[in-house]
Amino acid sequence: MRLRRPTRPTLLVGIVGAVVVLIAALVVANRGSGVPARLSVPTATTVPGQTSESVPIRPQQRQVNGSNIRGLGEYSTTVTEAGRILCVPTTGACSTRSYLLHVYYPSMQRTQNSPLVDATPATSGSPYPLIVFAAGFNVDPSNYLPLISGWVHSGYVVAAPRFPLSSAWAISHYGVNLSDLKLSDAFESDMLNQPGDMQAAIAEVTLLNQNPSVPLNGLVNTNDIAAAGQSDGGDTALAFADNSCCRDPAVKAAIVLSGAEFPPYRGQYFPSPAIPLMVAQGTADTVNPPQLSAQIYAQAPAPKLYLQLLGADHLVAYTEVDPYEQAVLKTSLAFLATYLRDAPTSVTQLGTVGNIAGVASESADLS
Repeated sequence: MRLRRPTRPTLLVGIVGAVVVLIAALVVANRGSGVPARLSVPTATTVPGQTSESVPIRPQQRQVNGSNIRGLGEYSTTVTEAGRILCVPTTGACSTRSYLLHVYYPSMQRTQNSPLVDATPATSGSPYPLIVFAAGFNVDPSNYLPLISGWVHSGYVVAAPRFPLSSAWAISHYGVNLSDLKLSDAFESDMLNQPGDMQAAIAEVTLLNQNPSVPLNGLVNTNDIAAAGQSDGGDTALAFADNSCCRDPAVKAAIVLSGAEFPPYRGQYFPSPAIPLMVAQGTADTVNPPQLSAQIYAQAPAPKLYLQLLGADHLVAYTEVDPYEQAVLKTSLAFLATYLRDAPTSVTQLGTVGNIAGVASESADLS
């Protein structure tokens, strides 16, 4: 889970330059994705691998009152995106774009340190709202299981693409040396295509929701969808939810964790109509400096909230069970309950839930 660069501003400059150089040479097909075709850098062919590895999950899970949620189920499938092309930067070999999709869902079966594949779903509170989650560069969805499991135990289904080029699996599979900045840029710049992957994830979950042979059958409320992501995945989620280049009208709310507005998406951020937005940022983050998240919050229309994690770095608040992660989980659950579940959370409560002495402080404009 190595981070390649000391600061994300360097990444922004590097990728903008790479896009300009390649702009006349390459057009990536996005037909059928709902995302306008845009110029991009080469991308990589997906070779599906193993499902999520075991990672620690909080010892005492939050459980929805009156539900039969006891654990975390996982269903994984390969998503093939017809009309979209992937090319491996190292070899130039191209194929139809595809990736491995992890879907985590509430289960009736207790789980300990890892999700249970194809577990019996907990149906008493279904259908559940859907969170489409985008992981960061050189990180896999499984690394975020502490946070994801908190969402699932609270009555959400989480669909997380293992991105075909920017994931830790891809970096390892293709033998990318992260000290080779030109090659690393070629892999990391595939984030320009990742909003289309998130849209494909929604389409795939919609099909699975109608398939009686899989545990997700009838489990998902596809009318209530949020987009979330961290780091490069936060950039991806913000573009997918709130940039004219890639916006999906099915998304009703967005959660951006240590992310930024990414200029190469080329669209307009925050077009009308406004959608609710939560931004979280560690004050000691040297990879995504706090001013980048502050810019998102400053420019976004209400309703919006900003969770400042006091002393937190770039990643731990979302991948470890600690007070920062607890603050992110608590605040995001109040946010999601308000804007996806239409829960009777007061504006005052939502605007203060993230204020935790010594851990986090919250700013909000919920008008």
